[in-house]
Amino acid sequence: MKLDKHMRMLLNHLWGPTGSIILHILIIFALVKLVVFKTVEKAPEVEVIMVEPESVDLEEFQQDLEKLDEMPDMPDDMTPPEIATDVEQPPDVEEVAPATEDAVDFAALDIQNDIQSPLVMKGLFKGRSSSGRHAMLGKYAGRWGKYTESAVIKALDWLKKHQNSDGSWGPNKTAMTGLGLLTFLAHGETTSSEKYGETVEKGIKYLVSRQDASGRFCKTETQPGPYAHGIATYAISEAYGLTRIPALKPVMEKAVQVILDGQQKGGGWNYKYDSGPRRDTSVAGWQVQALKAAYLAGAENPGLHEAMEKSIRDIKSVFNAETGRFGYTDKGWGTDGVCAIGVLCLQFLGHGKDPEVRQALQALKSADCNWSKPGPWAMYGWYYITQAKFHYGGSSWNAWNSKFARVLTKNQNPDGSWTAPGEAAHVKHGKETHQGPVYSTTFGALTLQVYYRFLPTYKPVAVKAVEEGEEDDVKIDVI
Repeated sequence: MKLDKHMRMLLNHLWGPTGSIILHILIIFALVKLVVFKTVEKAPEVEVIMVEPESVDLEEFQQDLEKLDEMPDMPDDMTPPEIATDVEQPPDVEEVAPATEDAVDFAALDIQNDIQSPLVMKGLFKGRSSSGRHAMLGKYAGRWGKYTESAVIKALDWLKKHQNSDGSWGPNKTAMTGLGLLTFLAHGETTSSEKYGETVEKGIKYLVSRQDASGRFCKTETQPGPYAHGIATYAISEAYGLTRIPALKPVMEKAVQVILDGQQKGGGWNYKYDSGPRRDTSVAGWQVQALKAAYLAGAENPGLHEAMEKSIRDIKSVFNAETGRFGYTDKGWGTDGVCAIGVLCLQFLGHGKDPEVRQALQALKSADCNWSKPGPWAMYGWYYITQAKFHYGGSSWNAWNSKFARVLTKNQNPDGSWTAPGEAAHVKHGKETHQGPVYSTTFGALTLQVYYRFLPTYKPVAVKAVEEGEEDDVKIDVI
C-alpha cells in the first residue's frame, strides 16, 4: 500500500512538467502539419479585357457617312501593304466624256518622339492611317489605286531627297515648304514616321522659324504674301492636328489671327491682305483651307467661326447664275480651276449641296486634264477640280477619276518628280513652268492623295470645335 502511495506521488510529480511538455509537442506537431501539408488554394484568375474607347460620334462632324462610319478606327501599327514603286505605266483607256510676337522656344520644340506612337486617326483624317489608305484606295480609286499610290511614294522619296538642309524646299521657300509638308501629312506621315519623320520635323521647324512677331510667315514676300502665309498656316494647322505638339498651337493661332485680321468686310481676301475693293477667289481658297484646318485642330481664336461664315458670303458673291460659275475677282471671267476653288471652299464650309455648288459642278463637266494642251495654271486647277468632284461624287467624279489618275501617273518623271505640263509641252504661256519641280511635284502628289486625304463630305462650320481635353479628329495613343 505504501509502495502504491509512493508510486502515485512520483507519477503526479513527473506528470506535471512531463505532461505539459508532451502536450506542447503534440500541439506544435499539429501546427507544423497544418502549415506544411495544407493544400494551397489556387489564386483566382483575372481576365483583363482591353476595351477600345468609343469611336468619335461622326454625326457631330459630318453627315451622310453611314457607310464610312462602318470602317473601324484602327491604330496605325499594322504593316502597311507593300507598294511597288516600279509598277508599269497604267494602261491607256478610251477617253470618257466628262459628265480644289512671341518667339518660339526651340528648346521646347522637341518633336522627335523616342517612342513610335501609333496614330489612331478618326473623323475627317481616318483615311490617312496605313489601314485607312488601303481601304479608301480600294473604295474610291478603283483600278487606278496601285498606280496612284506608287506615284505618291515615289514623289515623297523625291521630296525627301531634295529637301534643303535647313528643312525648306524652294524657290519661294515659305510656300513650297508648306506644300511639301502638306504632302507628307496627307500621307499620314508625322515626326514619328520611321521613313519620313526627320523630313517632317525639319519642315515644321523651318516654317516655325519663318514666323515673325506679328504671326506672319512671309517676311520678304510681297504680292504672294497671302498665298505663302495661307499655305504655311494650313500646313502648321494640320501638323498640330496630327501631332499635338504643344509648341505648335500658339504658332498656329498667331498665324490664324493674321488671316482673320486680313479679312475684308465682305468676307474675302486680297493681295497683301489689303482692305480695298478688290477681292480674289484664288487667294481666298488658301485662307479658307487654312481656317478649316485650324478649326478642326482646335484653334481658339475669337471670331474664327464668324470669319468662315463671312467667307461663304464672299464666295457666293462672285457666282454667276447665267454661266453657273464662280468668278476670279467678280462675276465675270474665271477658269475651271477658279470655279473649282469656289466649289471646294463651300464644300469645306459645309455648303456642298447648295444650288451654286450643284450648278458649278455641272459647268465643270467640260473640264479637261490634257497634258499636251494644258491651260496656264493646269496642275493648280487640277488640284482643285479633283477635290471638288471627289467630294461631290457621282458619274462626273468617276469620269474625272479615270482621266486625271491616268494622266498624272503616266507623266511622272522616272525620279518621282513632275515637270509642269506647260514646260513639257513647250507651251510658254503656262505660268507654272517658272515655279520649279517642287511646285509641280507637290501638286501632283496632293492631287493623287485625294482618295484618303479627307473623307468625301463636309458638314456646316457650326459643328463644335475641339476644346481642351476633348477627343478630336485625331487621337494619339502612346504604347
